[in-house]
Amino acid sequence: MPMNLVIQEKRKELGLTQEQIAEYLNVSIPAVCKWEKGSTSPDIALLPPLARLLKIDLNTLFCFQEDISPQEIRLFCDEITGIVQAEGIEAGFETARRKIHEYPHNETLLHYLTFQLDGLLIMSGLPSGEMRPYDNLLTEWYARLAESDDNKISNSAKYMMVSRCIRQEDFEKAQEILDSMPDREDILGSMADKLMLQVILYQHQGQAEKAAGELQNAVLIAINKVQMLLHKLVDAELASGEIQTAKYIADKAAKMTDFFDLWEYNSFIAPLQVAGAEEDAGECIRLLRRLLDSLLTPWDMGGSPLFSRIAKPSKPSRPKQLLPAILTELERSPSYDFLRNSKEFKELLSKYRALTGKEKAF
Repeated sequence: MPMNLVIQEKRKELGLTQEQIAEYLNVSIPAVCKWEKGSTSPDIALLPPLARLLKIDLNTLFCFQEDISPQEIRLFCDEITGIVQAEGIEAGFETARRKIHEYPHNETLLHYLTFQLDGLLIMSGLPSGEMRPYDNLLTEWYARLAESDDNKISNSAKYMMVSRCIRQEDFEKAQEILDSMPDREDILGSMADKLMLQVILYQHQGQAEKAAGELQNAVLIAINKVQMLLHKLVDAELASGEIQTAKYIADKAAKMTDFFDLWEYNSFIAPLQVAGAEEDAGECIRLLRRLLDSLLTPWDMGGSPLFSRIAKPSKPSRPKQLLPAILTELERSPSYDFLRNSKEFKELLSKYRALTGKEKAF
């Protein structure tokens, strides 16, 4: 809360008028009015008597001890997304940087903003050269978060740092960070125990709906993890030359989409991995067309009884935002070099680039 609002609210709490404040401090009434509007600030010599009059200390007057609330953090993150969409990634980073400077010791704020801006940067589709300054800043923020005393914040930051090191082929650093993290099984085990206790508590309190919501969220997290593991397993089997095994696993991963009422986009990822490895141009084009089409249709999470209690109808998903990043990956990845001369592939990319309103990001 800025100083002007502190003065105004504390004055009203004490039942004082602007005239009484002015008389006590020997200033004009318009001067007090301007303080409360934020157009001017009290002279430094007036601050101690003003604080005594309002029955607060100088830290409260200057808001030194005040911190941003979790709700304010969530609202600000929503604001950042809107700024990036309207003004671009640079404006989003600059706005976030100012807020972090305002609350330099709030790790939750830094945590939320770093992860959100990382995702927004990936979805921006910027060429790698233009991404680098933002990427360097995110790396700096992740390093700060990795030193947190909050294990959840520290481990999630280290996870991202390991992923980044792997992408940069700095495998020694990746292993060093990985060795400093607790075993994944230990983390998941403790979370599961806490979840079960919370569900039992809710049920004993007659709050069955809350229990169901907690369980739905846990189911979604578990399903997403299984799909991720299957996709990685497909990659591993392909790298081992086990094409038939990879096809079997890819089919299971694709079928999970219908079985668990997931977003249609998920059903094309694993089959596309196999088609790409086999350099089957016709199958790749078919799957890519369906995958890109699915990005134009948001996932109706609330339409499934499995996730109805955790869906947020007021904030529908916007899968189309993923288009720039996915198209950039298709245009640059060596995995699709065998399609470079395909007329259908070029037409497909041009069609969906037109929907993003951006030129090719070569």
